Amino acid sequence: MIRIPLNEKFATIDEHWRPKVAAQANGQDIRLVKTKGVFPWHSHPGADETFLVWKGVFRVEYRDHVVELGPGEMT
Repeated sequence: MIRIPLNEKFATIDEHWRPKVAAQANGQDIRLVKTKGVFPWHSHPGADETFLVWKGVFRVEYRDHVVELGPGEMT
């Protein structure tokens, strides 16, 4: 196990909507992304996604419900 400083990782991201791999776990990429504005609905068949908010607010619109996440929350 290594320590991954999220503030430092986010500081290296200078574009919105361009995910960057921060780490890998069990063969899965853990990506960080800075967002701005509307997050358009889309899907990734065959992939699971988890959204965790570091700062700000992120609204996730599913087919049948909406989840609004704040800092320290995830879905």
